Amino acid sequence: GLNLRTFLKLSCPVCGKGKIFRGYLDTPERCPECGYYFMRETGYFLPHAPINYLGIVVVAVLVWAVLRFIMGVESDFIVLTSIIVVPALFAFWSNRYAKMLWLIFDLWLHPPTQEDFEHRGRN
Repeated sequence: GLNLRTFLKLSCPVCGKGKIFRGYLDTPERCPECGYYFMRETGYFLPHAPINYLGIVVVAVLVWAVLRFIMGVESDFIVLTSIIVVPALFAFWSNRYAKMLWLIFDLWLHPPTQEDFEHRGRN
């Protein structure tokens, strides 16, 4: 089932067993263990983008605050470079977790039904 370990290990939020990402930036079509189809509709994973964007903005603000107020960095070049590079790396790292957050939120709003496990002309 769904818990923090399922989220951190990027396992299927329905069965808790299947690893749902094959590549780094792929979007899972279905769970290899329980057969749940994640793609409920075209563009299903699009809401992960604003979730990830919010995280990127938070990271940029945190980097700026740490550099300016905790480390006392005065150089605009260092601060600007840091608030571009660190959030960009974070964006790449957090992409799959943003998709997981969206999946978990959607499954909470719309628990899986039998038809979510059926082929219905999907790949």
